[in-house]
Amino acid sequence: MPKSQDHHRTYPATRKYALRTDSTVESALREIERVFKLPEGSVRLVLPSGRAARKDKMVGALLHDWESRA
Repeated sequence: MPKSQDHHRTYPATRKYALRTDSTVESALREIERVFKLPEGSVRLVLPSGRAARKDKMVGALLHDWESRA
C-alpha cells in the first residue's frame, strides 16, 4: 500500500525552529526574526519585570527567570 501524500507540515522539522538554551538572547532574536520573516528590531525578549533582556544573557537563564517567577 503506497504512503499517503496528504500529510503536509506547515513547518518542516521542529528542531529547525527550536532555540538552544546555551545561545544568547541576541542570537535568539535574530533567529526568530529570520524564521518568521519579521523586520529587524521587531522582536523583544523581556524579563518577568517587563524590562528587555540583555543581549548577552543566555536563553536558558531567561527561561529560568520566567520559571522561578511562578
